[in-house]
Amino acid sequence: MKKRIRNLHEDDLTEFVQAAIRADEKPLWFAQPRFSHVWHQEYRSPITTFFLYGTLVMALLNVLVFILGGLSTLLGIVMVCSLGGMILRLCWIYYLGRRLVYILTTKRLVFFLESAKPIEYKSYPLNAIGTPERIKGNDGYDDVILPAIGDRLLGVSDGDAVESLIVGHQHV
Repeated sequence: MKKRIRNLHEDDLTEFVQAAIRADEKPLWFAQPRFSHVWHQEYRSPITTFFLYGTLVMALLNVLVFILGGLSTLLGIVMVCSLGGMILRLCWIYYLGRRLVYILTTKRLVFFLESAKPIEYKSYPLNAIGTPERIKGNDGYDDVILPAIGDRLLGVSDGDAVESLIVGHQHV
């Protein structure tokens, strides 16, 4: 079982994985993604774009109303809400990038968030994943695309091993 440790110490990550999975499963592979891959993917997502443009539009409207002779309480409130949404989105991306753990077990692929206890973020049975596609990164970290479920493993150091493990255990 190959592991890459960045955010958690090796013993902590192994302990976390054992606490996170079900008793009838065995871990085949687990790792934390490279932060920069998660950041770039989530930063370019539609929801982040929505919050970013919403905040910019509200800021421009506030400036325009101020130039034309006054302040609008309603626009100020909407501006604060959109700015707050953008800040919360950036905090979520940071949290996701630092606390996400991918675990491939004998039965499923699970995305866990490390917290006081493991939080199951996403879970897919192995037979529903389909054929993975690997995108080799320039930095030595790969993204493994899972087109059948519309998801991906971002920034894994051993993408070819993950790809072969998924294919090898789908019909077991």
